[in-house]
Amino acid sequence: MDLLKSIQVFEQVAQQQSFSRAAESLNLVPSAVSRQINELEKWLDIRLINRTTRSLSLTEDGKAYLLKLSDIRAQVTELRRSKTQQQQIKGLIKITAPIMIGQYMLPVALAEFKELHQDVDLAISLMNRKVELVEEGFDLAIRVGHLNDSTMVARNIGNMRFKTVASSHYINTHGMPSTPKDLKNHQCLINTAVTNAKRWSYLIDGKSTVIKVAGSLEVNDSQSLKAFAIANQGIAQLPSFYVDAAIQSGELIEILSDYVPSPLPVNLLYPSQRLLSPTVRALVDYLVPFLNQQKQKW
Repeated sequence: MDLLKSIQVFEQVAQQQSFSRAAESLNLVPSAVSRQINELEKWLDIRLINRTTRSLSLTEDGKAYLLKLSDIRAQVTELRRSKTQQQQIKGLIKITAPIMIGQYMLPVALAEFKELHQDVDLAISLMNRKVELVEEGFDLAIRVGHLNDSTMVARNIGNMRFKTVASSHYINTHGMPSTPKDLKNHQCLINTAVTNAKRWSYLIDGKSTVIKVAGSLEVNDSQSLKAFAIANQGIAQLPSFYVDAAIQSGELIEILSDYVPSPLPVNLLYPSQRLLSPTVRALVDYLVPFLNQQKQKW
């Protein structure tokens, strides 16, 4: 007995209220439909359908079992679909992300994805310039900041908060800036890995305000920039996740906390949904909830 086939026949008979119409919709002969129903009733040891020469109707048991059996068939169908998709999840995915995101968030997320899908190969390129996904052959990109590319699908995965920090020794030596405008009197550590490296944003009187900064030390790596701040070389503005541990340990102190700028959105970017392969779609469906769960750490 093919249980799923019998359930499908039972569903059609209940819907059509006729053996012959159910047989027509299933491309079967009426005797085959009757046999499937008889086998299902025998297997369940209950009567599902009351039959007369002119009509048929579901018994009370038939009505109850129709819902249960339909749910079973839907679940099995979904399991089969998932198995088929799982078999298709293989091949190469090319990902690009800013260096700071790639260093901090991606390793754990992608390591877990690889454990689930060991037939998937990942090629990750960390760079701070804007990448043209299609032209450069990338499947996914992570971008920080407000987007103006309407040709891509964007899924928000968090918001990056920034803090302004320095060492206690630097502040004791050079003084504490009271407002962002005081930064003009200080050595600011310039992060050339980001756009507008010498323009730092702050919230002043409720408005986002850009402050021009300058300094004698420039570096294109956020980790190095943090290390220079710890080494008393100046003031840095960095993502919270880079400096929170150093603030807790006392290696750095946060300054200008009353002027913290608005966080920048972080988005997962990819071409239109209809162009996604099952493999890329699986990674998107994994990364979005995973990284959203990490929001409190950003």
